[in-house]
Amino acid sequence: MRPRQARFQTGWGQCYTRRVMNTPSVYVLVINWNGLEHLEACYDSLLASTYAHCRFWLLDNGSTDESVAFVQSRYGHDSRVEIVSCGGNLGWSGGNNVGMRRALDAGADYIFLLNNDTAIAPDAIACLVCAAESDSTVGALAPKMVLFSEPQILNSVGITCSIIGGSWDMGIGRLDGEAWNSPQEVAAVCGGAMFIRSAALRQAGLLPERFEIYLDDVDLGLRIWDCGYRIVSTPGAVVHHKFSATYGSGARARYKYYLNTRNRFWLVLRNFPMGLLVMAAPYLVLGELKAVGRSVIDGEYWRVLAHAKAWLATVLQLRPLLRGRNLPGVAGNARGQYRKLLRRHPLFCPPVELPQSGWYGEVTVRGQRVRPISSLATLVPETRSLNILHVNAHPALGATQVRVVQDGATIAELSTTDEGHVVLEVRGTPVTFYAEKIFPAEATGARADYGGWLAVQFGNAGESSV
Repeated sequence: MRPRQARFQTGWGQCYTRRVMNTPSVYVLVINWNGLEHLEACYDSLLASTYAHCRFWLLDNGSTDESVAFVQSRYGHDSRVEIVSCGGNLGWSGGNNVGMRRALDAGADYIFLLNNDTAIAPDAIACLVCAAESDSTVGALAPKMVLFSEPQILNSVGITCSIIGGSWDMGIGRLDGEAWNSPQEVAAVCGGAMFIRSAALRQAGLLPERFEIYLDDVDLGLRIWDCGYRIVSTPGAVVHHKFSATYGSGARARYKYYLNTRNRFWLVLRNFPMGLLVMAAPYLVLGELKAVGRSVIDGEYWRVLAHAKAWLATVLQLRPLLRGRNLPGVAGNARGQYRKLLRRHPLFCPPVELPQSGWYGEVTVRGQRVRPISSLATLVPETRSLNILHVNAHPALGATQVRVVQDGATIAELSTTDEGHVVLEVRGTPVTFYAEKIFPAEATGARADYGGWLAVQFGNAGESSV
């Protein structure tokens, strides 16, 4: 192993230049099931990567659309592109395990798991390789994931985990900025874009297929920690992701809720050392009482049933779960080193708020119904005039500052510590609202960072509005 160096104290670009003669191999594994609509953006970005020593495998989970034929016809001329058939729909973990086994057998130095609904920045892989090569204790890296259609909003800078196994993406829904640009240790990496050192993977083992989906990426992350490695965020490596925060509806949403609940128990039982398990026990009980109690209060009795099913499934799988604790690659003195990263509050994922075209849902400020905006928000006028009400929900933090732009020209500047109103004559082209000042969630107690609070009506008052 290379001697440990200073942790990311120099620029990654400089680091990569110094190590240009050392070009480890990276196998990018794109998991796919009927993902034709996503593959062009994904593979166009991969083939534009500045890091040359890569292979780009499509792990196909038995697709019935034209996705395999599309990749073969459009990208098959590139020797780095290969189709790996999983032989059927093996799910996220099963399909990725097929690819990882093959990549390890092929001698990969690093493996980059990637969802098909992503696109990477040209230098993302180079940044990840540089960060990994700079510190041999790093077993996995978390790139900075941003929303595909709203790249100013974060999707993930790594995964955090609570003491009861509740896990969620760090930074999700927050506005990207300097506060998120410092590498830090994280419990695990979001499976949508997970960069893994092959040596760590050989010790830790593959993804737990019995999880089906949800928290299997966290399970692998904790085992990598247990093998004596660290997991670190790498904000210089940017990945765009078509993330959806919704559970869906009906039976699908209920099954997802059940899997998340069950897999929390399984994650804790498989990975927490005995001392930590004893410490976590009262929190587990408290978490279940809160979750079930809230379900009863809300009249969502299907959630109560989901918890009961999760408890039963855990009891029935108790023996194999406990057997999974004794992994051959786990270093005894490293077991549970991630405990310093475990949260005691909150126990579950906090509510997430994501904008649409930069607009958040309606709120009431000073008796007015307005919509908060992100650092920018856009709309297409339906009439030749806009009636804009702008208010300030937190005057103690200073005046709002919003610039209104159409066709590259500033047509208004909105600023207030109270509220104001302006009527603008516009054309039919998109209008963009740029927030020159941000009200951070830490200061406002909101779920997201806001750039202002606006109500926009098209034409005369009382007509359609945003």
